[in-house]
Amino acid sequence: MEELAVIPECYVDTCLTETITSANHFNHQKGCGTVCSRMKEKFRDKFALGIVDKDKHKLPYLSEFELIGVKGSIYLHKHKTKSHYIIQISPAIERFILNAAQEKHIKLSDYGFPDDLKKLTKFTKQVTSDNNPKLKILFRHLSDASEFVILSDLIKYIATNRYECDLNDLKKILL
Repeated sequence: MEELAVIPECYVDTCLTETITSANHFNHQKGCGTVCSRMKEKFRDKFALGIVDKDKHKLPYLSEFELIGVKGSIYLHKHKTKSHYIIQISPAIERFILNAAQEKHIKLSDYGFPDDLKKLTKFTKQVTSDNNPKLKILFRHLSDASEFVILSDLIKYIATNRYECDLNDLKKILL
């Protein structure tokens, strides 16, 4: 997997993607706009996969993409002419984590994290959340939650098949 071309938006996204894919050295960028800028500039003629929250503000770069599919909180977009993909997590990674914990009947407080969305969001914005050992343990325990599996499968498939992704295979992952 060409990890440096996989670009998570925030610290907790980086920690999550590293944990659920068993890879590391992702190209962390701060903010959705920065992920898109990095894709457009540094990876202009190369493969790139951005992983961002589906914020209230529409990303201008997404106008160059087509929506491939949606499954729960996961939106997959493919650039119309380039080997660029964007995975959006809606509405944000913290809700994604809370939903997975609820599915698996796991209390975040058992891992030392707040069970409240606002408090969890405040925690995940910290720089230390990208390499937090407790977060990694939590994500390993949540790794078989349905949307975590979909996210992991998408990242692995796209990163492995960079220039040769089959849209039908991607749609099957989202089923």
